[in-house]
Amino acid sequence: MSDFVRDMRNHKIVPDVVPVPPESLLQVVYPGGLRVNLGNVLTPTEVKQVPEVSWPEAEPAAYYTLIMTDPDAPSRTAPKFREWHHWLVMNIPGLDVSKGDTLSDYIGAAPPRKTGLHRYVFLLYRQNERIYYKESRLSNRSTQGRGKFSTQRFAEKYELGLPVAGNFFQAQFDDYVPKLYRQLGHFQNAF
Repeated sequence: MSDFVRDMRNHKIVPDVVPVPPESLLQVVYPGGLRVNLGNVLTPTEVKQVPEVSWPEAEPAAYYTLIMTDPDAPSRTAPKFREWHHWLVMNIPGLDVSKGDTLSDYIGAAPPRKTGLHRYVFLLYRQNERIYYKESRLSNRSTQGRGKFSTQRFAEKYELGLPVAGNFFQAQFDDYVPKLYRQLGHFQNAF
């Protein structure tokens, strides 16, 4: 068993988010060169901006879907909002995430105070073709429509199959989180 598969299982990404681990590691790099690496701990301050995402097996003529999700909302011990998705981009041509259809604007990690470490999972799916979706577009100015998301149900709905690449980090509350909550029009005690 590879370290990648072992870490996905040990951190319970399988089965909390997906039924089987992806085939390969997704490269996720935040500004300043901070890399996501199979459960490493990053702060909400460090991940507040959109990361660069790449994968070695990208096919230039193929389309991909990228999902970033938190299965631990509001906490790992009481995940009543599982999953809370932070980013969703479909119809990514080859490696160019910026040319995909952003259905949910990027929102960085925002774990509530005193809820411990949350897992933030990135999953990439190869689409069979361009997808004509029926999803509402969600801005990064609201929490509306983000809670109780299911990566697995979304993948089934659009016949995405299993993820081809993935990665994850962990984060817990820091001083940036209240600023993000204000941006979202959301107050921590709402959890």
